[in-house]
Amino acid sequence: MPRKKQTLAIATARRTAKIGRVSRSSSNLSLIQKLQKELNINQSYLSVLLGILIVLVVGVLVFNYVKRNEGNLGPAQQTVSENKNADVKPENLPGKYTVKDGDTLFKIAQAYYNDGYKYPELVKANKIADENVIAVGQVIDIPKLEVASDTQTALGTGGSTNETIWGDKITGDTYTVVEGDWLSKIAGRAYGDIYAFDKIAKANNITDVDNIEPGTVLKIPR
Repeated sequence: MPRKKQTLAIATARRTAKIGRVSRSSSNLSLIQKLQKELNINQSYLSVLLGILIVLVVGVLVFNYVKRNEGNLGPAQQTVSENKNADVKPENLPGKYTVKDGDTLFKIAQAYYNDGYKYPELVKANKIADENVIAVGQVIDIPKLEVASDTQTALGTGGSTNETIWGDKITGDTYTVVEGDWLSKIAGRAYGDIYAFDKIAKANNITDVDNIEPGTVLKIPR
């Protein structure tokens, strides 16, 4: 081969090799940039997830702390909470009382005044339309009654203390039926609660509560 052509061929080969090296270097640089970009994206996602996780953990810790403090009230706080809805004691009148299952105004008056026949005071204090109807859970006022003088005690506010709205009190253990009597009326006079008639019916084995004969001597259970 002539020397001139040989020299040209060598120069061409060198340029080709150099171009090949440049191309490979560019390709490697492009790959590295892609990897760096993907790593940056992944790091952003990880940062977001880590932030959410931290917020959740802090929220759970705060919630548990609050609940633990609520459950660990001191004795003084517990007493205040319990006393807030507690029924008033007879010696601390006036106050509130929450009606329980089986309660009647007569029973409540008996508990607070030691005299069930003072239930009209509860009716008046609470403006109860039907004295025979009170609901479980109902909160009523229990007024403090003034101590009556001996004369007032003997006569009562509006007459004899031996009277009820259904007639004279029945204080004994027996009662003789008279014309116009019915068990509910007798129960009202005996217990201050007309719905307690079934107590008298059971004690006397009465099957027809609407039919009692004048002259019948009834047991009045106490």
